[in-house]
Amino acid sequence: MSTTHMLDRVAAAHGQTCYEVPVGFKWISAKMAETDAVIGGESSGGLTVRGHIPGKDGVYAGSLLVEAVAASGKSLSELYADIIERYGELVMVEAAYGFTVERRSQLASLIFEDHNLPDFTVLGHKTEKVIWEDGCKVYFTDGGWTTIRFSGTEPLLRVFCEMPTRNQAQTVADAIATYYELS
Repeated sequence: MSTTHMLDRVAAAHGQTCYEVPVGFKWISAKMAETDAVIGGESSGGLTVRGHIPGKDGVYAGSLLVEAVAASGKSLSELYADIIERYGELVMVEAAYGFTVERRSQLASLIFEDHNLPDFTVLGHKTEKVIWEDGCKVYFTDGGWTTIRFSGTEPLLRVFCEMPTRNQAQTVADAIATYYELS
């Protein structure tokens, strides 16, 4: 849900489908089993590969990255530049906001019950669709997106935004923080 859509671009270029599930490896592992997916992961860096354990393994993910560097003979920055050249650039920003018990209740009601969202058109972003499966995810017609969700492990409201430029992503994230008076 909060992972780069660069994965969608890479999957599509290779004739594959990229599936989006709620945050958490129980959802990722279940979707992998259901679809016989080759790889699954999340923005925290958790990753698994078909035939490996059905949970996240950061050591394995790191080992695969080291292997990619060694096999290609390129640095990480060169590999990333190749990805951007091939699939375009997307930039993600994220923020986390603490709150009191009372404020959590207010935010939950405002955002997740009333579905009260900022007007993103004033920022030049038309909303394509909104899903409410795991918090809120707003998809923009220009390919960008933003999520607003409570952390499942910490008392935080998390905001992720991915857009073609850092400025666009930060502007949307800042607008969310301002709209909900987060700080």
